[in-house]
Amino acid sequence: MNQGNELTLQEVQKESLEVLKKVKKIFDQNGWKYYLTYGTLIGAIRHEGFIPWDDDIGIWVPRDDYEKFIQYCKENKENLKPFEIIHYSTNIKYIYPIARFSNSNYYTEYDNVKDYGLGLFVDIYPLDGINDDDKSYKKRITRINKDICLAGLIKIVKSNSTIKNIIKYPYFIFRKILGVNRLLIKQDTISKKYNYKDSEKVWVSWANKQIAFNKSDIINKEECFKKFENETFRVPLKYDKILTEVYGDYMKLPPKEERIAQHFYKVYKK
Repeated sequence: MNQGNELTLQEVQKESLEVLKKVKKIFDQNGWKYYLTYGTLIGAIRHEGFIPWDDDIGIWVPRDDYEKFIQYCKENKENLKPFEIIHYSTNIKYIYPIARFSNSNYYTEYDNVKDYGLGLFVDIYPLDGINDDDKSYKKRITRINKDICLAGLIKIVKSNSTIKNIIKYPYFIFRKILGVNRLLIKQDTISKKYNYKDSEKVWVSWANKQIAFNKSDIINKEECFKKFENETFRVPLKYDKILTEVYGDYMKLPPKEERIAQHFYKVYKK
């Protein structure tokens, strides 16, 4: 569903930054907390901006502020246009258990992922409390996350094993019939089992590496800001410790052949 000219990497970075600035403005005006995270945080520390070959932007938001932001976007839907919140409670076709703040003047086309009308976006990950010793809880979250990934695909990704494909296919059909929205509601409810305010450890339940972090390493009496492109944004207090836990030696550049974006989509101007 190409709706115009495909944006270059530099154009996607430039316009994504404007989406992030809008998010920052809303959060600052309302006294809510956010923190640059993942590749965006690496970019801020290592490059003072985007990782040159990447364009994703992601932020962490404490659960209470995350819920307030979603509600704000719902209540101010008309005034925010062309910006909008993409969330399972606002878009029945949405397929992820995080929110996305999107500029609807653009269209994002994914490979083998259901179309849900995404524009140019910022990923907004809720930070939830976690009991790091609750292994059964973590397994439950992991299981439902896998189901969500499966239900969001257009077609099943085949493995090299015929037996695995035979087992996987009916389960894939079952999940498509059940619908991803039910799974997202379930995942979101389960993720809130441990209250953020009462927890010493926090995590993102929807993450490649589900690591429990000390809440005091993210937010404390002190505040930390870093330059990202032409503006400063809030970052976790002990960003070096957090990035090292997730990525190891994050300051070391990957080999040239690995300097590519780790996602599979194209962006078009409507």
